[in-house]
Amino acid sequence: MRFRGGGDSVALLRAMQAWNADKYHKICVATVHHNLRSEAQTEADFVASLCANLNIPHETLYWTGWDGTGNLQNAARGARRALLRQWAQDLDLSVVALGHTQDDQAETFLMRLARGSGVDGLAAMQIQTGHNPVWLRPFLNVPREMLRAYLTDLQQSWMEDTTNTNEAYDRVKVRKIFPLLSDLGLTVERIAQTAQHMQNAKIALEKSTLRAAKLCCVPDIYGAVKINLVKLQTEPEDIQYRLLCRAMKWVNTTVYKPRFSSLKRVLQTLKTGQSQTLAGCFIKPVLPDQLIVMREYSAMVPVPFKNGTFDQRWCIAKDKAFGNATVAPLGETGLAQIKNWRDFGIMRDILLQMPAVWQNDVVIAAPLIDFGQDVTLSLKADLNDFYKNTVSH
Repeated sequence: MRFRGGGDSVALLRAMQAWNADKYHKICVATVHHNLRSEAQTEADFVASLCANLNIPHETLYWTGWDGTGNLQNAARGARRALLRQWAQDLDLSVVALGHTQDDQAETFLMRLARGSGVDGLAAMQIQTGHNPVWLRPFLNVPREMLRAYLTDLQQSWMEDTTNTNEAYDRVKVRKIFPLLSDLGLTVERIAQTAQHMQNAKIALEKSTLRAAKLCCVPDIYGAVKINLVKLQTEPEDIQYRLLCRAMKWVNTTVYKPRFSSLKRVLQTLKTGQSQTLAGCFIKPVLPDQLIVMREYSAMVPVPFKNGTFDQRWCIAKDKAFGNATVAPLGETGLAQIKNWRDFGIMRDILLQMPAVWQNDVVIAAPLIDFGQDVTLSLKADLNDFYKNTVSH
C-alpha cells in the first residue's frame, strides 16, 4: 500500500492491518518522498515509526527526477506511479492499495468541471484499475469524516499535510465551497454519484470507439496509423475525435491527450486536405479518403546506439559493436543517402520518421527497409494492441 502519513492513509493502514489479523496476506508499505516539501522527510519518518510499531515492512521511495520543466504535478504523479509499480514488482506484490476517498472523488470532479472537461475528465476514479500491479481504492465510496472518526476511536494519530490549508491549490479552494454546495443539495455523495454516471458513459463511448477503430483504422509495422476518412466521417463527432486521439497516442506513446480545442481544430483542418502537426505527430491526408498519423520526426530525440528502446516504442538490437553510433530518425539528410528509396513503395513521409543508425553524418543502417548493416528493429507493441488499448481497464 502507498502511505504518506495523512488521515486517509493511516486509516487505510489500520484497516488493512485489522483485515489481515490472521497474517495470511503479505502487507508492505511504501512512502513516496518527492523532495518537494520541507516536511516530507518528517512525514516519511512518522510512517516508518508507525509501521515499525505495527510490525509491517516499510520503505521510503525517493524521487529526484524533476528537471524543473513542464507540469510539476503531472511529473510527480507519473513518477509516483512508476516508483510504486517498480516497488510492488520487486516485492512480488499483486495489489497496491491507495487511500482515495469519496471526498477526493467529488473534489476531482469539481476541479475538472471548472476546467471545462468532457465525459472522460469528469468520469469517476475506479475502485480497481490496471494489472501488475492492480491499483485498489477500497475507500473510494467512504467519506473522509468517517475515516477520521475511525482513527479517533482507535486513538490513532496522523499527520496533516500543510498544503491542505494552502489556497494556492485548487483542491483546497474546492473543499472550502462544499458547505455552500451542500445547501443546494450538491453533497459530496451526490457529486461522487454523478462522477460514477460519467464513468459509465465513458465506458460506453470507449466501446463505441473500439468498434469504430476496427472499421476505420489500420496500424502498420512502420509505426503509423491509416484512418479511412470516409468511414471516419460516418461516426458521431465525439467518436471521430476519440479515434484520432487514440491514433496519436499510439504513435507518440503518451498517456496524455492533446487539448480538445487543439484536437478539434486539427481534425477540421485535416478534412480540408491540409496536413497538421500536434503532440509529436504528423498527420497527412492522402487521396480523398485517407489520413495517415505518423511520428513527427523532428520530435524524435537521438540517443546513443545500444540494445534497448528508441523513442519509447521501438526495440532495437545489434549483434556487434558499431563504435560511436546513434539512433535517430532517417529525416531528409538520411533519405538523401538512400538513392533507391522510391523502390520500396513506402510513402516518403513515413520513411522520414523511420529509425536509423548513424555514425557521424552517415546512415549505416535503416532496419525497416533492410538498408546497411545488420540491426534488428521492431515495434514494442503488437499491432493488435492498438485495438486492445482503445478501451480503458
